Amino acid sequence: MELDILTLSITTCLVYLCQVIAIYVQYRINKSLVGMKWWLVGTTFSALGVIFMPMVMIPSLLKFSMVAIPLTILGQLVLYIGVVRFLGKREKKWVLVAIFGFFILAYYYFMFGINSISYRTLVFTAISTILLLMSAISLFRFKGKGFSGSAIFTGAIFLLYGIFSIGRFIWVLFLPQMKTYFDQESGLSASFIVPLIANVLWTYGFIIMLNQRLNTENLEEKEKLQRIFNTTPDAAVISRAEDGLIIDVNAGFPAMTGYTRSELIGNTTLGINFWKNISDRDRFVSEVKKYGVSENREFIFVRKDGTQLFGRISAKTILIESEVSIISIIHDITNKKLADQALRNSEALYRSILDSSPDDITITDAHGYIQMISPAAKKMFGYGPDYEGYVGSHLLENIIPEDRERAVEHIKNLLDNGVGGTSEYKVVRKGGVVFDIEVNSGVIRDIDGQTVKMIFLIRDISERKVSEEKIQQLVHQLELEKKTAQRNANTDSLTGLANRRYFDESFKLEFQRMSRSGESLSLLMLDVDRFKSFNDYYGHLAGDNCLRQIGTTLTNNVTRVTDIVARYGGEEFVLILVDTDQDGAIHVAQHIRMAVEALAIPHLNSDVAEVVTITAGVVTVNPSKLLSMDRVVAMADEALYRAKAEGRNRIAVYAELPTK
Repeated sequence: MELDILTLSITTCLVYLCQVIAIYVQYRINKSLVGMKWWLVGTTFSALGVIFMPMVMIPSLLKFSMVAIPLTILGQLVLYIGVVRFLGKREKKWVLVAIFGFFILAYYYFMFGINSISYRTLVFTAISTILLLMSAISLFRFKGKGFSGSAIFTGAIFLLYGIFSIGRFIWVLFLPQMKTYFDQESGLSASFIVPLIANVLWTYGFIIMLNQRLNTENLEEKEKLQRIFNTTPDAAVISRAEDGLIIDVNAGFPAMTGYTRSELIGNTTLGINFWKNISDRDRFVSEVKKYGVSENREFIFVRKDGTQLFGRISAKTILIESEVSIISIIHDITNKKLADQALRNSEALYRSILDSSPDDITITDAHGYIQMISPAAKKMFGYGPDYEGYVGSHLLENIIPEDRERAVEHIKNLLDNGVGGTSEYKVVRKGGVVFDIEVNSGVIRDIDGQTVKMIFLIRDISERKVSEEKIQQLVHQLELEKKTAQRNANTDSLTGLANRRYFDESFKLEFQRMSRSGESLSLLMLDVDRFKSFNDYYGHLAGDNCLRQIGTTLTNNVTRVTDIVARYGGEEFVLILVDTDQDGAIHVAQHIRMAVEALAIPHLNSDVAEVVTITAGVVTVNPSKLLSMDRVVAMADEALYRAKAEGRNRIAVYAELPTK
């Protein structure tokens, strides 16, 4: 019996090694397929487990047998991962970790904690059954095309093996506790034979699934290439490399050449006179044969009706039924060639305009990078006509930093609306000289209305700016002179106070305003006491100086902006106090009188005091109740006259207002 089991063990080891070799060969050929690596790792672990199992009978190698069953379970687990990933799904890692973790804990517990072969066998059988059924379920659920039949076959192998494991679990469960592995009697042989058969069968199933999948993918790839070949808008032709015989064409080739498909298949490109120059064809075919590929070569071809077309052709050698053939793709670039020629003509026109223009004309792409620039522009910026440094540079580079943000907004508006208008900027000439330019701009659009170029007409306006600045200076000077003249017309030249004319105009305006608002208005009329005697005694120069000091005193003591101080005539002064009642006016008048007296200007020829003094008449009125402003002036004059009559150097108030 021991010999039989040993023979089965050796046979099983050899079968598992063959399984590993078979899977390894498939893996080497199809490394890119997902799942193949996991199959190889899983079968390797299982093989190691089977190899280590017989070592239980050799005391010196007993430790290897302790990992035999865990390696087998790990191999089944990894094999399950390979199955799931080969089917295009993902395993639940935490479930697998939990299963393997539980197995390791239970298995070694029943080895080192409670040494029980029966319990270890039950744990191994239970976990193996779970993994086998999980693999079977994954294969049965697969609905993909191409190898679903082989997937069901392989799933059935896993299922049958799982059913066997369930039966073995029940059988071991009812056996008496085993003291050695040989206590299982005939069941031990079955535990070798059934897995052996199952492994051979599922390896066979794996290889069938792999081949069917590859065949399906090859067919799909072929169909995909056929669809690409037939649906590309360019002309495609497959011909024999040896003699140029046309094997196949897509719909684009007859459309390009004007021939029917039947006229093309079995003919050659030489036979249909497709190449304008035979030497071009010979050179191109030689290049393809030599290097296996040739890309983006441009030639002239001839249609069936004799008309010519420009084509860009790329070709590559391929094997069809072990015979070298050439697949060529031809793109019709006739319209592009015509457009390029039109563009060259347009650029020639641009160049002639640029060369003859006295102004700076600059043409940029849609991003502002200079493509063409006139000789006048180079001269404007200090360079010779042969200077090419501007081409490829950005339009904003010569604008001073302070003006760039405004220039960016100008370009953005130009691109958005197509309207540039006129703008002025400061730019830098060669050598660092800053000067002024005027820019008019526009856009050039393609046939789809998209902006492809911007055009800028630039003029040096430095001289104009200098002239404008001189004009501005002249205008400013005239304004100053005008203001001076106006000020002189309204100012008393001696005292610097407002003159009689300004007083009359201002009093008229204030009188009208007060008439509308109903507010009070006070008028003070002042006279320098015995001023004629002062002039006679001290002289006119001293008299003028006396009047200036009094004018300054009045200005310093009347600080409200709305109040007006004026020289009324000779030695008389007048004050308009807006929105001021009688008490306020008297207070101002007394304050001024004392301030003039405090000047202590000697006046020895006066019978009033030894210093210069003033006399004032005060009147406070409500303009809305009076007939005219002349009456207000007369009332102030009457108050002044009364103050003089009472002895001068005093204030008199007009107290009796008229009723109408």
